[in-house]
Amino acid sequence: MRTVKVYQEAWPLHTPFVISRGTRSEAVVVVVEIEQDGIKGVGECTPYPRYGESEASVLAQITTVLSQLERGLTRAELQQALPPGAARNAIDSALWDLEACMKHTSVSALNAVELPEMVTTAQTVTIAAPEQMAASAALLWEKGARLLKVKLDDRLITERMVAIRAAVPEAILIVDANESWRSDGLAARCQLLADLNVAMLEQPLPAGTIALWRILSTRCRFVPMKAATRVAACLRLPDVTKW
Repeated sequence: MRTVKVYQEAWPLHTPFVISRGTRSEAVVVVVEIEQDGIKGVGECTPYPRYGESEASVLAQITTVLSQLERGLTRAELQQALPPGAARNAIDSALWDLEACMKHTSVSALNAVELPEMVTTAQTVTIAAPEQMAASAALLWEKGARLLKVKLDDRLITERMVAIRAAVPEAILIVDANESWRSDGLAARCQLLADLNVAMLEQPLPAGTIALWRILSTRCRFVPMKAATRVAACLRLPDVTKW
């Protein structure tokens, strides 16, 4: 018989995280602990309001399968018990961690995955005035970051990007608009990003605006695009790959 604990944690952010959808000053997570035979597995998730989730809704979802978890619900059974989302992610992670701990190994070893010695990850430049974003990018570069993700909304795009590129001329830049752009000026914006040697454009348009995505695919061939999570609700993968 297992023991399951579910609780919420809030971690204050050193710097407010500002994107086109709003500002966050803390990271709120839901934690799942599953203990069996004195061994504990831990998983967590971040509920996203953008996808219809809240801390309360995720906690409620997890509660619906608590008794099954206590009786030994497996990862395979979990896939049918809960829909994809933060709640299932936290439980799935805890079950993986539990199995790895019980077998005195790692999750990567269980999956026969060899971990690289080093992983390059993007550091984020959040939305602010152009000079502030440039200063933030320069500071990240000085600290060793070579891949920067630049958050943008629908304002001051040229001013911000020109200032950032001037501050970090050798950095690899990704632009993430978090679905804040519309059709007006798409070609000019894409040309600007290409001129500034931007490596990728992520989530420029709102989910569900398939016609705009098709327009973008013809006007923005200079810069690779990333549609991210919500495109799955609109298109089949073969349709996406045609772009």
